[in-house]
Amino acid sequence: MKALAQSLKTGVRRIEARFTPRTGAVIFQGHPLRFVRSIWWDESQQKWFDQEIVPYFAAIRNRSIVSVVDAGASTGAFSVAIAGLYPAATVYAFEPAARNRILIERNARLNGLANRIRVIPCGLWDQEAHLTFRTHGAISSFEKVSSIGKGYSFNEIVPVMRLDHWVHEAKIDRLDLVKMDIEGAEIEALIGAEQTLRVLKPDLLVQAYHIRDGARTLERCQEILRKFGYRCEEIGVQSGFLFASAG
Repeated sequence: MKALAQSLKTGVRRIEARFTPRTGAVIFQGHPLRFVRSIWWDESQQKWFDQEIVPYFAAIRNRSIVSVVDAGASTGAFSVAIAGLYPAATVYAFEPAARNRILIERNARLNGLANRIRVIPCGLWDQEAHLTFRTHGAISSFEKVSSIGKGYSFNEIVPVMRLDHWVHEAKIDRLDLVKMDIEGAEIEALIGAEQTLRVLKPDLLVQAYHIRDGARTLERCQEILRKFGYRCEEIGVQSGFLFASAG
């Protein structure tokens, strides 16, 4: 019964994401960006955008960006913002949650960016597999690394892959920036991106404040990246927001 109720809620939320007519706008770099205003977890508010998305852009050092991976794209706020700011950029938005992918595609169309934001229906990990997954409030996470409390069912099964695998299959020969906000899976995702990072050397923006085994993931991410030849910097004081660039 519990699993059925969860499936029904998931279905209703997908339908609402596809058909709700409500939209809102935020101002970014002096220009309006439009987003669907879902009745669940509305991410079209200026205050939310300024807190969650704008800090990425303050950390970007490379101003010649043509190829971006947005891992954990959610509803596409970062993808829309960076595609709008860099007219030559193609954004590859990795998002395992079906509801979120609907909203990414709608938000891309609202801003005239559908031809430059390509949605990848997959999560990043250290191997090709399928993992149990759940969206809970604003958090979408794999059961293996989730901070969602016990007692909740992870009733979705989603595909995951190594970034290295995707880069090879998609024949990507340039990658300027990788942004990750993947709710604790950043350790595995970085391990699965070793060849890409060593060869293509993109800058990284990683939200690594998540707690696993009683510790932030930031220190483990730094350890991995330094082995790959990256310099690492935590942006802010104990923020868990990691910027890394190839040495």
